[in-house]
Amino acid sequence: MPNKPINDHESFLEEVAKSIDITPAQHEDAVAKYTSIGEWLDRPESALDEYDPEIFPQGSFLIGTAIRPLDNREEFDIDLVCKLDAAKDDFSQKSLKTAVGAEIQSYADAHAMTNEPVEGRRCWTLVYAGGARFHMDILPAIPDEESYRVLLETAGHFAASRDVRVTGGAIAITDKEHPNYHRIADEWPSSNPVGYAAWFKEQMSGQLFERKRDFAASEQLVIASVQDVPDHKVKTSLQRAIQLLKRHRDYFYRDDPEHKPISIIISTLAAKCYGNERRIVDALSLILKNMDQHIENRNGVAWVANPVNPAENFADKWEGEVKKTQCFFDWLEAARRDFGAYLRASPFKQMPVELEDAFGSVLVKRVVASSVGPPAIVGLAATTERVDAAVRDVERRGQSTQPWADI
Repeated sequence: MPNKPINDHESFLEEVAKSIDITPAQHEDAVAKYTSIGEWLDRPESALDEYDPEIFPQGSFLIGTAIRPLDNREEFDIDLVCKLDAAKDDFSQKSLKTAVGAEIQSYADAHAMTNEPVEGRRCWTLVYAGGARFHMDILPAIPDEESYRVLLETAGHFAASRDVRVTGGAIAITDKEHPNYHRIADEWPSSNPVGYAAWFKEQMSGQLFERKRDFAASEQLVIASVQDVPDHKVKTSLQRAIQLLKRHRDYFYRDDPEHKPISIIISTLAAKCYGNERRIVDALSLILKNMDQHIENRNGVAWVANPVNPAENFADKWEGEVKKTQCFFDWLEAARRDFGAYLRASPFKQMPVELEDAFGSVLVKRVVASSVGPPAIVGLAATTERVDAAVRDVERRGQSTQPWADI
């Protein structure tokens, strides 16, 4: 889509969010790489071929809220699921993970990858060398719709248990710390990344449709339906607001990353607040105002319910570690203060120092310069002075000392 003029808080934040997003080239590269892995796992010679292995994304990459790391020298991670069409009596968690790991190792060997696959608690990690600047966490899994349905029923969530949108994408996953990890058993850890993504998409369905319609028109696409536009081609105000909040969170806890609020909590609470506002500034304001109102109190326990498994608490670690609870509210207070100061009391080209530091002064400076626009006549003194003044306005508040700022 053609670039919009940067002339207010909305367009300024849009441009900042674009700058911390992964690039279209990085997205295409990631898709190509995990597609290649999927094809390898499903080749006729694969030990997994009879189980029709399928690789697909989960997490922030799937819901369109991924951001670059604070330190631009670091990699970002792509979370993937490797699902086999198998049953729980075909594998133990350990044997499933070992089987998937063996094929990932053979893929790495066949493609002369510099880095060996690394086994983690739940996933296998593939680290790419060179300019890729990302790694892939691959989670072995098998279908688990029936067990998931029973789980919801047992917890008293009868309506959810009968909703195929909730149960249809359920999977059983591997976890080295699970008591049944080493043996064939009916009880496995469960997850539902596809169901969560469907819920998230539903929360922004109105804006997603509008953005796809606008994209199709601007690109003059010949398509049967607006829904044929791939999700990753557009971003809603919800996705942009979450990206901005995640970057603010990362910077706020740059010296204590262990205690920063996890992304799934921010994304879930933000989506519950969202009312399909068209503008980022409106979505951001509403989310920051109401985010904590969607944290339940269940018998004295802070509860951020998984929308596709109400019995699961995304904030379960808060109960055992009070500091994590306090850290969430400390960050929320800071985000309200910093974004509020920008939206209510600052010219759109002048971010408060706290926000400028979070997004990187070099990045902000570049957006400020873009907002001035190119000279109408090359060399026109008045226009050149406007550009210089805009840059000096940012420089006046000091140079960035963060190596990640020069994105």
